[in-house]
Amino acid sequence: MSEYKEIFKAESEEHLQQLNDSLLGLEQNPNELEYINTMFRSAHTLKGMSATMGFNTISELTHEMENLMDMVRKSQVEVSNGLIDILFECLDTLEALVEAADSGEEVDIAHLQATLTQAMEGTMPVQEIKGSVAASIDTIQNEISKEIPDKAAEPDAEAEVAAVPDNVELSDNEKQAIKEAVDEGNRVISLKVILDESCVLKSARSTLVLINISKMGEIIKCVPTEAELEDEKFDLEFTMIFATKSGDEDIVGAIKKISEINDVIPATIAESSGTEEKAQEKTAEKSEEKKSASAVKRSDAVKSIQSVRVNIERLDNLMNLVGELIINKIRLNQLASDLNAKDLDESLANLDRLTNEIQTEVMESRMVPIDQIFSRFPRMVRDLAKSEGKQINLIIEGKEIELDRTVLDEIGDPLVHLLRNAVDHGIESEEERKQLGKPVAGLVRLAASRQRNSVLIEVEDDGKGMAPGHLRDVAVKKGILSREEADKLSDNDALNLIFMPGFSGAKVVTDISGRGVGMDAVKTKIEALGGSVKISSVPGQGSIMKLQLPLTVAIIQSLMVTVAGETYAIPLGSVIRDVGIKASDIKTIEGKEVIMLRGEVFPLLRLHDVLECPTEEEEKQNLIVVVVEKMGSNIGLVVDGLLGQQEVIIKTLDNKLLKNMKGFAGATILGDGSVALILDIATLI
Repeated sequence: MSEYKEIFKAESEEHLQQLNDSLLGLEQNPNELEYINTMFRSAHTLKGMSATMGFNTISELTHEMENLMDMVRKSQVEVSNGLIDILFECLDTLEALVEAADSGEEVDIAHLQATLTQAMEGTMPVQEIKGSVAASIDTIQNEISKEIPDKAAEPDAEAEVAAVPDNVELSDNEKQAIKEAVDEGNRVISLKVILDESCVLKSARSTLVLINISKMGEIIKCVPTEAELEDEKFDLEFTMIFATKSGDEDIVGAIKKISEINDVIPATIAESSGTEEKAQEKTAEKSEEKKSASAVKRSDAVKSIQSVRVNIERLDNLMNLVGELIINKIRLNQLASDLNAKDLDESLANLDRLTNEIQTEVMESRMVPIDQIFSRFPRMVRDLAKSEGKQINLIIEGKEIELDRTVLDEIGDPLVHLLRNAVDHGIESEEERKQLGKPVAGLVRLAASRQRNSVLIEVEDDGKGMAPGHLRDVAVKKGILSREEADKLSDNDALNLIFMPGFSGAKVVTDISGRGVGMDAVKTKIEALGGSVKISSVPGQGSIMKLQLPLTVAIIQSLMVTVAGETYAIPLGSVIRDVGIKASDIKTIEGKEVIMLRGEVFPLLRLHDVLECPTEEEEKQNLIVVVVEKMGSNIGLVVDGLLGQQEVIIKTLDNKLLKNMKGFAGATILGDGSVALILDIATLI
């Protein structure tokens, strides 16, 4: 659970703050029971979180606090100064325990629990409560202080300290910090960072270096100081003394990826001469020494804030501003191209690099691990399987893949539909699987993977699969297609019938599925995000649903085309290729134009007709075709011209008259200030 500790600590601190605020309010207004209700909810949540993480001491203490607050809610215990005191003392202990959660050690809180029990039973005079609990905490802290060794008094024979750079003078505390770092298995190096002579914002560059480096270890000293770096009181170079477990190559790489860095020169100052095993033995010995007491240590010092929570609306606004910045950057680049000014080109090159870095940072700040959605599915599949009398092995892959928060929020329901269908329709009953020679337990696989500028999510099962012929029959029976239309469908098109509204191949409608509203909702939701849905199935072997999703819905790569003098953007995720053809190569099948390319026959659509644009009177002999994909089928779009690929900012069509219009995913502003519509291939054709 180590990967969740930081999340646990951040959320616990919020609940502890809520407890603190409510306690202060209760102290001022003892009859306002809403404070107790709020405290009860916070304590209950903290208890559940800590129990899940295995922090039993926190869970036990919050449970006792719940009991006491429940008695207050039921008017079985009176709110008094003594009661407030005991709750504050419990809160202080909880804060210390949460802060020390990383140590994994236990604290004996039996005396504190006994005091709470006496307070609930009314067997302890109120005035004695505060002193008893305070004594309990003092006892814990005294035991801890005895166990914490005086590191300053410990010699470190393994540390081999080399000469530090000439411009760096180390204080006694800094020398001791180096020894402690080496003792903990780190190596200490000096890093000389040299900026480019053309660097304009030296303070910004040095700050970025410090931020990147602090993620890989601990900065012991900086010359000039961080304050002097911020005030740009240095030339083009600065030096850091740095403790780390990372290699020189990784450290230099992390710094050099920052713009306007000329060179990075590392040099080892101190490292352990012992083996890694020795360092581990030494750490184990120290841990053994501390087993008799917890690492809990209360402090009134204000803790530095390592992370902040930002409302998603604020991130959306920030992304919009970045979009406006990029639009203006494109406009400036176009003007510079027209003016042909070399100095202006160089300045704009720096602006281009900076805006790209800002865009990257903003987009990454919006990225969330897909595990936040995936983690809720094992329990859901387990319950569904149990209700269906089936055995299901759920395999989840790619939890670490990150998606834009906006995209992640929208894909939860589609994935629920797909997993429900896999369990209900896909996996056969145990008896059927035995007869077919399959393992009794069905397999459902949920996997995410990165595909260039998109994320692929697959939902696969080893169930009965889908037969195209059966789907054609269902479509005819439900009146969705005539028999003649159904027979003309390819097997792939027949599989895609499941996305039709009202289509369901289920023989029985259950509370899980079978009403024909799930799959078309999946398709609509995914395509609204600028993604696509593909299906493949083999009767008797299973099915795979593939969801192709953009990393973000704010900025997309597009192919810019012209039609009747207007510019349109086609999302690159839908584009297969673009080709030039001759008008004479176009054939007609049942009154519809088709083209054959590379042995494949697919329909041809003229965007002039689709968009109802005016066409030229004289037929062109050479045509440009953009081949796009829709639900696994390729379609050729005839356009007037290609302008190339371009990154565009999506502006949604919020106007009441436009937002439900099919065929358009939004609009974007081009470098010359004109507006171009972004085509939505899924609803356009």
